[in-house]
Amino acid sequence: MFENIIGQASVVDRLKEEISAGTLPSSLLLYGTEYSGKMSAALEIARALTCERGTAEWNCSCRGCEAQRMLAHQDTVFLGPRYFTTEIAACADVLLRVRKTPAQYLLVRAVRKLLHRFDPLLWEGTESKRGAVQTQIDEVEERLGDLLPGSPLPNEKVLAKTLGVINERCVKIAGAVTDNIPINQIRKVIFWAHTTGQSPAKVLIVESAERMLDSSRNALLRILEEPPRGVYLILTTTRRGAIIPTIQSRLRPYHFAARSSEESRQVLSKIFREENPEYHDLRDYFLAWNDTDIEFLKRETGRFLNGILDSGGSSKPDDELLSFLSNPRVFRPFLEELSTACGRILSGKEEAGRSLPIERLEGFSEAIRSTLMQSEQYNQSASLLLESLYYAMRKTGRPA
Repeated sequence: MFENIIGQASVVDRLKEEISAGTLPSSLLLYGTEYSGKMSAALEIARALTCERGTAEWNCSCRGCEAQRMLAHQDTVFLGPRYFTTEIAACADVLLRVRKTPAQYLLVRAVRKLLHRFDPLLWEGTESKRGAVQTQIDEVEERLGDLLPGSPLPNEKVLAKTLGVINERCVKIAGAVTDNIPINQIRKVIFWAHTTGQSPAKVLIVESAERMLDSSRNALLRILEEPPRGVYLILTTTRRGAIIPTIQSRLRPYHFAARSSEESRQVLSKIFREENPEYHDLRDYFLAWNDTDIEFLKRETGRFLNGILDSGGSSKPDDELLSFLSNPRVFRPFLEELSTACGRILSGKEEAGRSLPIERLEGFSEAIRSTLMQSEQYNQSASLLLESLYYAMRKTGRPA
């Protein structure tokens, strides 16, 4: 088990030991930086728990493992937002270039991570909302059927056309996924958790758990307090601090550290068959697939930060810069890059050799986290949030 996880040896060894010994808790929190393997590990945990032979090797031929490898297991349910379209486009490109079974698995799993968000179970009572993309869902599943592992692939031209249609349809489907995790879906999975399953375990995976609304968090507490026998809840997050204490206290935490440069290169090479040296890690790779110019983003982030730190400069942010950074494609990567830039100053690695009091840098980090939270949970205007962030960071640590 966990053969498909590159790096993360410490946490993987711990999970394998607990699964083998039967000491895995019923509620887990996988937390750490983006692209560190949390979701892949969650999927492997689900496969191990539902393996009918109890060994869960990657090539296990039991019905449970076969269904889990294809993300088609009826006793595993998914919630939460994700970078669906970027991942699907990247995986489609891998399949077009490589045309091998691992690439087929890669695409199928990327697509079904999205389609699982439209499990009829989650949309009972709100079928009309799901119905808006039902035609696209049906077409994607039909076309995906021709690309499943074990199926001969069509010629390059037909494959390219099929993948193009899948990408196009998935963009529309992903647009119907909510940025938050609504309470009605939490209620549906609580009911589902108390029904009888067909396998040794039922698994609920809540991705980006920090995006739950307050009402959703309170509802989730009900099942965390008394989880039904044989039901496992796996939450993933990039911001452990955003998970409220009452929920954290009921979860066993597993930390996924940022991968080393060598591990990142292995992921790019072995999984995505990418050898381009300009990609230092998966973040750079996926940002490029999202049509984000990484170097340009870094320069613009520098401009934003320079305006904040220049005491003699304008107290008002540049309107053109705000317009660029407010783009939905750029907004979150910018906040991540801004946080990274502050970290470089703190560690003394900032190129210009700037030095700032740690109290001010802590204030910067808190302002950035608050901006991200307001965007994710309250869907506030990116432009207004960035303008408020600029003023808050200029004010932080300055004499009254």
